[in-house]
Amino acid sequence: MKRVLTLVLPILLAVFALAACGSDGDDSSGSAETAHGGDHPMSGMPSMSMSMPMSMPAAAQREIVISDFKYTLPGTFAPGEEVTVRNDDTAEHTVTADTGDLFDVEVEPGATATFTVPGQPGTFAFHCTYHPNMVGTLEVR
Repeated sequence: MKRVLTLVLPILLAVFALAACGSDGDDSSGSAETAHGGDHPMSGMPSMSMSMPMSMPAAAQREIVISDFKYTLPGTFAPGEEVTVRNDDTAEHTVTADTGDLFDVEVEPGATATFTVPGQPGTFAFHCTYHPNMVGTLEVR
C-alpha cells in the first residue's frame, strides 16, 4: 500500500497543480481569489487579442525611398501605376525623367509626393535635378 501512495500521490499533486494553473479567471464560485483579483500579475487585466493582417490592402501604394542621397525602388511597376516618393533626407530632391517630360516630381525633406509612371512598358532613366550624381532606373512592365 505504501508503494501505491508513493506513486499515486505525486501524480495527484501534479494534476491538482495543473488544474489550478489552468483557471481562466471566470471562477463564478465567488472564491477569495476572484473577489480580490488573485495574486497572478495579470489578474484583473483586460483580455487582449492580437491579429496581424495576412496581406497588404489592395490600395497600398509602393514607394520610392530617397535616403543618404540614393534612390531605393521596390522593383518593377505596372504601366500607369501611381507611386509615392518618400524623402528621408534633409535636402530637397526630385525624381525627373532623363528624356522628355514623362515624370518630374519634387520632394521636400521629410515629405512625400506622388506621380504616375509612364503608361507604356519600358526602362526609364531618371535623376535628381539638384544632385546630378543621384540617378536611377524605373522599369515598367
